[in-house]
Amino acid sequence: LPALVRAAPGAVPRLGDAELTGGTLVFTVVLCAAVALLCGLPPALRAVASGTAALRSEARGSIRGRHRGRDALVMLQTALALTLLVGSGLLMRSFLALRAVDPGYDVEDVFTFQIAIEDEPGMDDGLAMARFHLEFMERLRALPGVERVGIVENVPLDEGLSTGPVLTETMTGEEDAAPRLSTTWAAGDYFRAMGISVLAGRVFEPGEHLDNPGSVIISASAAELLWPGQDPIGRRIRWPARETWETVVGVVEDVMQSDFRSQARPMAYLPLVGQDVEDWSLSSPGYVLKTARAEEIAPEVRTLAREAAPSAPMYRVYTMEGLAANSMVAVSFTMLAMGIASVMALLLGAVGLYGVLSYVVAERTREIGVRMALGAEGARVRRMVVVQGLRVVAAGVVFGLVVAGAASRTLGSLLFDVQPADPATFAAVAVAMLLVGAAASYLPARRASRLDPVESLRVG
Repeated sequence: LPALVRAAPGAVPRLGDAELTGGTLVFTVVLCAAVALLCGLPPALRAVASGTAALRSEARGSIRGRHRGRDALVMLQTALALTLLVGSGLLMRSFLALRAVDPGYDVEDVFTFQIAIEDEPGMDDGLAMARFHLEFMERLRALPGVERVGIVENVPLDEGLSTGPVLTETMTGEEDAAPRLSTTWAAGDYFRAMGISVLAGRVFEPGEHLDNPGSVIISASAAELLWPGQDPIGRRIRWPARETWETVVGVVEDVMQSDFRSQARPMAYLPLVGQDVEDWSLSSPGYVLKTARAEEIAPEVRTLAREAAPSAPMYRVYTMEGLAANSMVAVSFTMLAMGIASVMALLLGAVGLYGVLSYVVAERTREIGVRMALGAEGARVRRMVVVQGLRVVAAGVVFGLVVAGAASRTLGSLLFDVQPADPATFAAVAVAMLLVGAAASYLPARRASRLDPVESLRVG
């Protein structure tokens, strides 16, 4: 239970109240006892009705199709286990695919936080705020173990981006038909701190954050969108709401902003102030620290923040590894829960098959003894019992594949880079179920092949 609670998404209502209480245990015990009575009552009543003579007679003969009800239960158990295993397999493949995604930035050894300085004395305009952020970055760089410090208005995996149309100097027509770029603001060593590659040109120079000559950095997809197959460095873009043009000084790698599932959007990065300092004000951008001490540096950063801005709260304190894990929590938790259920169903199916075949062997003791007395080899007897078990499992696998094919569509929103009807997953699970069926059938088959014909003929 604690492992499930830790793995669950934080949005689950009243998750902290989940606990194993005495009432839960009593309910479970009573329910188990009730199920045991319900399952044991019908055969007990049949035994009383049949009488001892009937039981003795039945023990000496073959089953002659009298186990269809038990076989049907084993088949249903197999189908249920296969359906759950297919779901677990699809989620596992999605989880591994998500972990293999290159989001365009590093998630290891990166610490991020924000402080809201708009109520601090002297923070009257964008220029004052920019000075504060630039100076505070220098103080953060002095912390032990900090390699690089950067600023971005919208930290990936934590915040979304605003998107709007942009114009180039060669564009004509309506603004509504103009290409759309997502916009954010960046400063310091943001790109190097996050491991975002600079593909062409350069990043912002320190002076551009206080006296912006009209510089902008765009992503690779934005460059291809605006100037396909051309060099974007030195070209200009403009947002319709502004009269000033921004000159492209650099092109950087595309990044996945919202999560690892969504395609990277074309982006534009702007300095901390505009050409007109009244264009925008950044009161609380995200700070990004590249440090091997990402998991433990928060108290030191908090102390510096109190010294620099006593009344400014520090919030959105994360590591990029934590944000990456949170972005996959829905898949990982569902995979964990379904994995537990599927393993339990698989064990129950195997135990059920073993129990049915053991009972069949016990009922067919005399028949098997006759076969062996007439010269049947142990290998043939083993094969007979195993084939009988696999026949039931195979029927369950076929039925389970049909059910899984329909049920897997409900996982569509959780799957990534894998189709709900993925042939490889379905085939692998089907083979696994047949192997489990063969293993569960082997022990009863082995017992049957070791029967002493003389002793078996004396039964009854």
